[in-house]
Amino acid sequence: MIVDPRTGTIEVHSDPCCGRYARKDPYIYGDEVPFGSWTVTTSEFHRYGRLGE
Repeated sequence: MIVDPRTGTIEVHSDPCCGRYARKDPYIYGDEVPFGSWTVTTSEFHRYGRLGE
């Protein structure tokens, strides 16, 4: 799972194959994000300002 607090986006990478992940699912802050056997609630994740702000 990659979380970017500047853009409010999340990527969940799965299905490892040959040293890479075969699948990448995008989400945004506020989504319920499946991550393995868990579900991550992202509604309370905080965003940061953009670089340079």
